[in-house]
Amino acid sequence: MTSTVQNFLSLLCGEYSNQQQALDNPPFFAHIFLRYRPLEHLQPGSILLEQSYAVNPSHPYRLRMIRAEEQSPGIIKLWNHSFREPSRFATASFDKKCRQTIRDSDLICLDQCHYQVQNKTDGYYGSIEPGCQCLVNRNGQETLLVSTFHLQEDTLKTLDRGHDPKTNERLWGSIAGEFRFRRTQSWEAKWDQDSPT
Repeated sequence: MTSTVQNFLSLLCGEYSNQQQALDNPPFFAHIFLRYRPLEHLQPGSILLEQSYAVNPSHPYRLRMIRAEEQSPGIIKLWNHSFREPSRFATASFDKKCRQTIRDSDLICLDQCHYQVQNKTDGYYGSIEPGCQCLVNRNGQETLLVSTFHLQEDTLKTLDRGHDPKTNERLWGSIAGEFRFRRTQSWEAKWDQDSPT
């Protein structure tokens, strides 16, 4: 794992909350937790991403495995994976024993939904890879995902929206702008020396 990836993941890994934003503007922003946990037993750069509502933190509504890899100087690719049986790993963010049972065979690579991250002077900027067509089924309709994030110090800003693939009309996602998260915990980003490569 390169120093570029190590620095990015060292900053990213932790728990985030948008509590203040949710309190300031409850009609538009639910209180959400984001958690990025290193998966030390998997290939270096592998992390667990969990998203849950504060009212039900032990039941994540989104669970992903992301693997970070520097593909060219300063450009990081985040390989995006879903879980075949997400309910098996619903407690993995809090339960180390559960996390350690995750295997590559439990994962589905989400082609066309990988991210590209660039390190700029004011932090890390990520978005769906150029040219990718990440389709998300929402309410029975296929939508094209437009997703971006900005990680700077202890702040993470995200914006996810779904558009009609033909008309580009926004069909879901925030109408009040980006979600603003503040890191509430940090977790060391390290991997076993004998992890598979």
